Amino acid sequence: MKVKSKQPRKQRKALHNYKNHERSKLFSTRVADFLRDEYGIKKLPVRVGDSVRITSGEFKDFEGEVLEITKNLRCKIKEAQFEKSDGTQYHPAIHVSNLIITKFAKEKKLDPWRAQMIERKALYGFYDEGLVAPKKEKEEEKYD
Repeated sequence: MKVKSKQPRKQRKALHNYKNHERSKLFSTRVADFLRDEYGIKKLPVRVGDSVRITSGEFKDFEGEVLEITKNLRCKIKEAQFEKSDGTQYHPAIHVSNLIITKFAKEKKLDPWRAQMIERKALYGFYDEGLVAPKKEKEEEKYD
C-alpha cells in the first residue's frame, strides 16, 4: 500500500489507482477527545454526513457537515464556502489530515459496519491503564 517513489507524479498515480478498500484506510482522521473517551478509538475514516472541525488553513475552527469526499483525500464541508465574483458560492476541498470528527453521521443509530469497526479498534485500542492487547492476556491465562 505504501508507494516507494518520492516523485509526486508517481504518488498521485498510486493514489488514483488505489482500490476502494485500500483508499478507505487513507481517509482515516482523528476523532475528537470526548468521542475518543466514549468509544476508545483514536482514528476513524470520514464519511459523508459526519460533523467535522477544520484544524488548519483559512477555515480553521470552522465546524460543519461533510458534503462530499473526493478521490484525492479531500472533503467538501457545508459551512466552509467561498463566494465567487458572480455571486455563486462553492465549497473548497479540504484535506482529510486537517479535520477532526466531532459527531458521527447517524448519532442515534450507527450503521453496522461502522459499529463493528469501532468495536474492533476499541478492542486493540488504549484504555486508562495503558495499551493492553487481548493476546497478551490469553497467553498469561495459559501459563496459570
